[in-house]
Amino acid sequence: MTGSVWKRCADPRRAKKGSSHPVDPRSELTLNEQVGYYVEMWKESVEVQRHFNDIEWRIRGLALTVATFALGAAGVAAKDGTKVTGVSLGSVVVLIGLLLWYAFYFVDRFWYHPLLKAAVTHGTAIENEIKKTLPGAGMTASITAGSVQKPGKFVKLFSGKSEMHSDDKLVWFYKVGGFALFAAAVALQVGVLVGGTTATPAAPGLNKPTSTGTTTTTEPSRGGGTGAGTPAGKPSTNGGTRAGTPTATPTVSATT
Repeated sequence: MTGSVWKRCADPRRAKKGSSHPVDPRSELTLNEQVGYYVEMWKESVEVQRHFNDIEWRIRGLALTVATFALGAAGVAAKDGTKVTGVSLGSVVVLIGLLLWYAFYFVDRFWYHPLLKAAVTHGTAIENEIKKTLPGAGMTASITAGSVQKPGKFVKLFSGKSEMHSDDKLVWFYKVGGFALFAAAVALQVGVLVGGTTATPAAPGLNKPTSTGTTTTTEPSRGGGTGAGTPAGKPSTNGGTRAGTPTATPTVSATT
């Protein structure tokens, strides 16, 4: 008999004469009344199980959200190429996400999961009492037995488990997520190191200053005077210029 039913039905003052122990309340309840109390207790146990199970899945959902945010922020930081004392800022962000991932694991594994298991154990005990009258009862025990799974070869190899219970599944979930974050941090840091040692060399002459100069061209005179490259005062082949007489020729300067 569980404590809540005992508090409802047992009165320590109603003890047999010469005995310090109270009367067993089940002796004063009909069979239908006993089953009714057990069913009510079982319903409360199921609600508690559902409550803790819901909390655990919310924790895992928040953990996945934090991991996704950390990877996205790390990608932006890696794109900018920011470093913190030689370490990629993207790797730092992912490592912070990994630390938060472990915090979620601790709360899930060592905080709420034991409470869920305790609620399941209590529900199973109540079902065992109900089964004495109603043999068909046993949902909690069936769920507990059905949760045991045989993993595939890959999971079996890396988890070291031939059968995975709820504890093993929880640990494997966080192991996979933690490994993914750690691998991302290492990849970002390696990318920074490799990118720093293999910088692209500049093309030859690409950064050399462009020299500027002036090119002077001389147009021949209309009268057949001095042509390009003919000194002033020297008669041309056409004889249009007398010796000693300078010839003015227009020049065009082009800057290259």
